[in-house]
Amino acid sequence: MKIRFDLEEDDVSVLQNKTVHADYYLDSYLEVFVLENNKEILLFSTTLHSTIVIEFNHLLFDLYQTGEERVLDTFGNANVYTYKKEGKNIVITNFDAFSDSQEWQYTFDFMEFTKAYTKALKRYLQAMVAKEPNNMKRPNFKLLSQGLAALEAMVRAK
Repeated sequence: MKIRFDLEEDDVSVLQNKTVHADYYLDSYLEVFVLENNKEILLFSTTLHSTIVIEFNHLLFDLYQTGEERVLDTFGNANVYTYKKEGKNIVITNFDAFSDSQEWQYTFDFMEFTKAYTKALKRYLQAMVAKEPNNMKRPNFKLLSQGLAALEAMVRAK
């Protein structure tokens, strides 16, 4: 399994542009894909992506600790994503609030999913720092890094 972040503003060189600011990059449109068994699944899409990724980090950690169903409400679309842990699996349901119907539901091994997600998040953060080391000082970057560290520790402990 692999997870990929596709950003609307995928050119991280924008982070070096002093007139644009990192907020432009951190809040651009994001699509998160899961690639498994030669199949690509759009997991979720959102604007204000750093905020949603920070929330998703918390969601995965809380799901691991409590096992309680969690909801991720993304910006920029009418989809609501429900995450629940069933045994060793994570069950993800995409509900379209606009049409009032379930779009899809997928089940993945929870730890395999979390490992793939942490790898994608790490690549994303490393690309930001490689282009502009000062991004490490940004509050959103710090929160993203803290979430990554918590998820990596969770995976190592399992």
